Parts: sequence; structure tokens; C-alpha cells
Amino acid sequence: MKNIPRKFILAALALFHFTIPSAGAITVGTVDTFTGSLDNWQKGQQNPTYLSVVPGGGPAGAGDSYMQSVADGAGSFSRLTVFNVSQWDSNYITDGVTSIRMDLLNSGSSALQIRLGLRDGAGRELGYISSTPYVLGVGTGWQTAEFLVTEEALTTVGQVDNFSSFLSSGFALRILHATSTASLSGDPVVGTLGVDNVTAVPEPRAIVLLLVGVAILAMKMHRQG
Repeated sequence: MKNIPRKFILAALALFHFTIPSAGAITVGTVDTFTGSLDNWQKGQQNPTYLSVVPGGGPAGAGDSYMQSVADGAGSFSRLTVFNVSQWDSNYITDGVTSIRMDLLNSGSSALQIRLGLRDGAGRELGYISSTPYVLGVGTGWQTAEFLVTEEALTTVGQVDNFSSFLSSGFALRILHATSTASLSGDPVVGTLGVDNVTAVPEPRAIVLLLVGVAILAMKMHRQG
């Protein structure tokens, strides 16, 4: 086989550069960094004591802001659960997103079991929750957790007909401390959770397919030249 001329390789690389999204800018186009706002994240009741933006001390250091959720173990703010019904409501299958990555900080005195939840958009107690939690120990500093958003990695809560149809019907993304997969509400706890850089991660297979396509295009250009 003939060697592919350098100009075609450069053309293919240029196409690759402009086609592949940069890190944190995949199809959904969503990365929440909490720079001056909560980026549409909420609790059941809004109260700055229990959900706020901390202006510094995030994973990147003194000037890096992050979201802080506080739970007192009782009453209306007994849980660390936060949710987003805005930019994270997307069909992850068609968008090529297979996981959600985020930086987490446990600044409380109890170990936390953090899971990702996808709850029915109508507010019903049904949807999906991470089968395996990310255990966040006390005093461990910022940790990067990645939660798979695939049917195999999630446990069904309530009566859900079909994973694909659920993703296309509208849902709220949730970050919660839950000791089991029984509920999407989370468990009462006395704790403080920091969250930053919530990022939709594209399916690696999509990148591989794109590379194959670029290689085929380069060869076609070479043959036509």
C-alpha cells in the first residue's frame, strides 16, 4: 500500500480537531463549575444555609468555587440530595453519554455513600439509581467520581417500562447520599458535601468510530488525488 501523503494526514487531523469535542464539551454540552451560581441545581426547599456556592477551595484551589450541600439529619434538610431538572435532562443514549463525572468533597464527620439518580420528571418515586455507591471517606479531600449511566450499572426504582424510553421522557438528575438502592430520595445524614465540575462523559466507542471515519476519509482523499 502506498504511503499517505503528509498533506492528507494533516487534513484528516484538522477534521479530527474540529469534530471531536474538547474535554467537558461533549454532545450534551454541559459542565457545571458553579462559577457564581448553582447552575440550576436545587434542594426540595431553597435555603442558602443548606445549599450554596462556596467561592473558593474547590479542586483547583483558593479561587475555585463549588456547590456545597448540607444536611442536618432531621426535618426538611435531613438529606444531602440535590437535583437538576434543567440542562441535565437529555437522552444520554442518543447523545452518546455513558457516564457523569464529578469532583466530590466530604467535609463532614461521617462517611458518605454517593450515588447518581435519574428520577421521573413528573416527581414520582421511580427511575434509576447507581447500583454501586462512591464511598466518600472523612478527611479524604477532593475525589473524582465517575458514575456510569448505563442500564447495567443502574438499579430500577419503582415500575419503569424501558430504559431507553425513560431517558427520552424527561427526568431529573440527582446526586444523593443513599445507603441502598431502595429510594431516589436519599437517606438522612448529618453531613456536608462539596460538588464541582459535573461533566457528561462521551462514550469512548464514539471516539473510536470517529477516528476510523477520519482514516477512511484520508485514504479516499489520497486515492482521488
